[in-house]
Amino acid sequence: MKLYNAISKDSVIHEVFRICGANADTYPLRDIIARVNSALDRYFHLAFQADGHWSFDDINQSNPPIDTQSIVSGTNRYKFGTFTEKILGLIKLEILNSDGKGVSLTPESINDLYDTFQELYLDTTNTGTPSHYCKFGDFVYLRPFPDYSKADGLKVYFNRPALKFDFNVFTVTIASPGVLTLAAHGFVAGDTVLLETDGALPTGLSVDTVYYVVETVTANTFSLALTKGGTAINTSGSQSGVHYLVQASKIPGIPTTHHPYLAKYASLPFLIEKNLPQMSSVSTQIVIDEKAITEFFAHRNKDERKILRPRRVISGR
Repeated sequence: MKLYNAISKDSVIHEVFRICGANADTYPLRDIIARVNSALDRYFHLAFQADGHWSFDDINQSNPPIDTQSIVSGTNRYKFGTFTEKILGLIKLEILNSDGKGVSLTPESINDLYDTFQELYLDTTNTGTPSHYCKFGDFVYLRPFPDYSKADGLKVYFNRPALKFDFNVFTVTIASPGVLTLAAHGFVAGDTVLLETDGALPTGLSVDTVYYVVETVTANTFSLALTKGGTAINTSGSQSGVHYLVQASKIPGIPTTHHPYLAKYASLPFLIEKNLPQMSSVSTQIVIDEKAITEFFAHRNKDERKILRPRRVISGR
């Protein structure tokens, strides 16, 4: 399912509408999208909890969950917040030695080092190539202290959060056609977007309407049409406030069989608020879905087939 599909109506938002008996007027799209994002957070929590290796990742990510920062001689404390990526859970930590060869570090728990942490990790005279690490808060400590510097010498393999359906700020010209600007937007012709504003859009554009990106697209700019491959929209009049858009054609980065779960989870708050009769059945279905999701990740990538070995024939028997 895409987030929104005005043609087939086989989308997360349309499924929410069907479950709730609602539409964009009674259940605003911005509210639905916020709750779909909450559903993604819940889904990732279930996946990480069930998968003992915390190895699940959003399929929309373009790079693997690996990041680096440089090692500084004489410094053994490194902040996770310094990595470019947002790290939810640490899977593995490696270091490059002075020859540039990768070495896996052995983890140690702060709880097991209550009486020896200062001796092991704060003794600046203990230097060499690190072999162990200890995570404490948002920091990782290495031991021994590195006695060399190495660019991108500390490598982390990690879990990261889901890619959300984020509203991004854009600007638009009053022109024929109107040109929208959003740095490094990543859109291609045929993608769809939904618009929101805290002020007023220029004449020609409306909130809660699906628009298609047309051929006049560059790395930072694009125009919109009401139909796929249609004529770019002219904008006129005046505008005010800050404008936002979200990519409606984006597909959630989880297995497609679990997309309906997002719709149910996003529907439940609305059903509770309105005290609608389907609230109980949807709540029960969410519990069933979450059990299925947990079981899926508990057995994912595990080959449970029995290995068949040829019988050993002993001569003379």
